[in-house]
Amino acid sequence: MHIGTISEDRLFNIPKRNWAPHEFCFYIHDLIVYLTLVAEELGAGNLQIQLRDEADLAALHSAENPIDFLAATGRTEEERRVMVNHTCRALFPDMMHFTHDALIALEKRKFTVALSLLRKPFTEGLPLLALMCADEPKFFQILKTEPRKYFDGRKFNAQAKKDVISAAIKQCDGMEFADADALFSMLFDYKNDYGLAGLFDKATHLFTRRTNNATEDYNINFIFKDPRDNDIYDSCYSQIAYVLLFIHLLQIELMGRMNFPKEAYLKSLIRNSVGAYEAIFGTGRSRMVQFYNREFREFMDCPVCGKRIILRKSTAAKFFLTEILHCNHCKHEHQLPVTWLFSRTNDRNLEEAGE
Repeated sequence: MHIGTISEDRLFNIPKRNWAPHEFCFYIHDLIVYLTLVAEELGAGNLQIQLRDEADLAALHSAENPIDFLAATGRTEEERRVMVNHTCRALFPDMMHFTHDALIALEKRKFTVALSLLRKPFTEGLPLLALMCADEPKFFQILKTEPRKYFDGRKFNAQAKKDVISAAIKQCDGMEFADADALFSMLFDYKNDYGLAGLFDKATHLFTRRTNNATEDYNINFIFKDPRDNDIYDSCYSQIAYVLLFIHLLQIELMGRMNFPKEAYLKSLIRNSVGAYEAIFGTGRSRMVQFYNREFREFMDCPVCGKRIILRKSTAAKFFLTEILHCNHCKHEHQLPVTWLFSRTNDRNLEEAGE
């Protein structure tokens, strides 16, 4: 299936069955980048500080940076808010630089490059975002006083990361699809033969000795792998998409704390991205597809042949991401104004479809 958001010449080296999954992963990457840019343009992370007196003015002039000024004048809440906002504005671009180049590497069948690049944003950046969502004061205090000691892997180990992921899910809206055990299994469980943890380790190191992920005799990790194999594509895309969608929901929560209007954006994300994920990777019937066929049937007559169009799971991903509806009868494709239609439906119905 080809959604059409990426040209076929870029997808040439990827098996056709994996085109839609790859396009979806890039789509979520682009949403994260877009929201980062929009928040920056709106000044969502900016904070106004009222100077109380001449002593404050003198302290501001003598401080090396605004954060030092806030700390020196006892403005702890403002210091935390500025530091968290500043971290978000810097961390998301860094994570997406790695993710972008990883997805491009997959287009060129450079598997070890792709996996090595994904390792940093997925296993280091994601837990930091989760900690910010779950316990912002704790994140701030650690970053201020002991970042090297806490984040070196001993205290902030795999179990600690699982705990903050679970706590973050409870703090964020739109997380009905997310499961802390599933994320932990994908990213940190080396016993999971189908997860990303072992692949990240072997892609980064020529030799590994960890139990369940040790380098085999007469082998060097990935060096002798046939570049024509498609197993990485088949096993990784659903996990990459799941993790990226989770990162984006963390981003929406954090941007909401920076006064970004997240409610309308979150509704759009649920209907488009979660619906597309369900259509591409889900098994069985799609609840979001059923929702559209039920709620918008009066708008789904084909303007060419006049027959009723039934949205199917096989064409749903393209519809959710491009608003292009495929007629099952005459095979023509039409633009359907989904955003406008959703302004006419019931929020409760949408929530039930996304659960």
